[in-house]
Amino acid sequence: MARQSDKPVTPEQVLDKTAKYCAYQERCVKDVSEKLKTFEISEKDRKEILNYLIDNRFVDDKRFAFAFVRGKINQSGWGLNKIRFHLIQKGISKDIIDEALQAFDEEAYRQRLLDILKTKTKTVKASNDFERNRKLAAYAIQKGFEASIVWEVLKEVF
Repeated sequence: MARQSDKPVTPEQVLDKTAKYCAYQERCVKDVSEKLKTFEISEKDRKEILNYLIDNRFVDDKRFAFAFVRGKINQSGWGLNKIRFHLIQKGISKDIIDEALQAFDEEAYRQRLLDILKTKTKTVKASNDFERNRKLAAYAIQKGFEASIVWEVLKEVF
């Protein structure tokens, strides 16, 4: 017995499905545009649906950027460099990226870095303090934290 496709076929069905996709979590315009390409509808219908979603605030790059920054710092432990890179990959404008990154509390950011470094210290094997700090700095920089802030925090605490 052949299985029918779950993909909607009419523009109205695509709009409904895409609206639910956007309501589930914050999405950027690029993600929604790519999702719309998976449906077999005309380019004109894709553009109309995307414009409808933007006009009715289902999709908002600024809102997405703020949520992305908050989530990646708090849950994933990413630094601003890595977050900036991923937002650029998502097609977010430089102005929105800068605004979203500046909105995050710097003291909370430093505290998050300190927590990450303290956790990592427990597993780092080093023969001296210099080697330990070098390994911790490399780890934090790899997670996207700025080198200057990493070394400041390491000098203050370790």
